[in-house]
Parts: sequence; C-alpha cells; structure tokens
Amino acid sequence: MITIVAVDDHPMLLKGLQACLDDIGDLELTAVYPSVSALVDSCVRASVVLLDILLPGEPDVADNIRRIRESGAQVVLYTSESRPGILREAVDCGALGLVLKGDPEERIIEAVRAAAAGEHFVSSQLAYSMITDPRADVRLTAREREVLTLVAKGLPRRLIAKQLGISENTLPTYLTRASQRYADAHHPAASPSELAAFALQDGYIELSSERRPMP
Repeated sequence: MITIVAVDDHPMLLKGLQACLDDIGDLELTAVYPSVSALVDSCVRASVVLLDILLPGEPDVADNIRRIRESGAQVVLYTSESRPGILREAVDCGALGLVLKGDPEERIIEAVRAAAAGEHFVSSQLAYSMITDPRADVRLTAREREVLTLVAKGLPRRLIAKQLGISENTLPTYLTRASQRYADAHHPAASPSELAAFALQDGYIELSSERRPMP
C-alpha cells in the first residue's frame, strides 16, 4: 500500500482526488494538512506527499521539500503554480513529480506510483515545458534578487543602496550581471524595471510577504 498525504490550504480541491483514489487498491490518501509545519508536527508518516507550492505563511519552497524528505516521504508537486523559476527550484530541491491541478486525476496516480518507486514524473507537455523553459535556468544571486525586489517595489536607487547597505555606484553592477543572466537564457531585458518584472513573473522574487525570494 502506498500511503499519501496532501499538503494544501484548499482541501476542498482534493475531494475529487479522494473519491478517485478510493477505487485504487494500492493507494490511500490518509490525511490533508494546510501546511508543511502541520504535517511535520503531526508525526504522520507517508510514502508520498502531494505538495502545493503556494502555501501562505510558508514561503520557503526549498525548506518545505527538505522537511518532507527528512520524514522519509517522496514529494510530488500538485499545484497551480506556473512560474518556471520556482517550479524548477522545487524539482532541483528534490521533488520527484510535477502534476498541475488542471491535469487529469489519472496523472496524479501515475506520479504517486513513480515517486514511490523513486522515479521522476512530469504529468503533461505543459508541465514539462514549464520546468524546461530557458527562464528556469536563470541563476540570480541572493544580492541580485534583493536589488530586483526593491526595483520592483519602485524604490529609487538611492533608497535601494541605503536599504541594502551598499554604495549607489555598486547597483549598476548587480543589475548588469542579472541582465546578462537573463540574456544568456535568451530573454534579454531592456531596463531595470523590465528585468525586475521578468524576475517577478518567473518566481525569482516576491513582493508579497507570503513568500520570501528563493535562496
């Protein structure tokens, strides 16, 4: 029996999945938790955890996956998230599967069985294209993400430099490096504001306090 736990703050979305799994002899959805912290605190053990990336209050995707893996479970991403940067990070951090919430439920069954066997699984051509998008290969440093986050918030260079404790003359260096990383991914940006918009769209930075920029 492959035991499954889901981590999702919209459990109603999983009711159809529960009904589907009830008819599958080797799979059992045993519990649904609103957060990874709640799952870890419960000390419940599972073969596979279905993890939604978009979890309010738990912004660090890499840490969420690490905590689940430390419990001995494999991770399958079950999400509506579509930004290539954050999806690729989750896969790079140890998630074995990616299933989009718009995919057929049969794909979840395939992903869970594959993950339980230690195998990778991507549910659809759309999901595959997301994690193989050239923008998923952009490797921004922590400082570059900090600079772009403040640019995206509309702060002038003087305030950005002051907030980060760096020289205003240093800012162009970080912006140039970040721009080159996007150019290397065949997605050049014409200005700092456009570069910040790309980083936001791709999931490399966040303006909301619900999730921190990726480490």
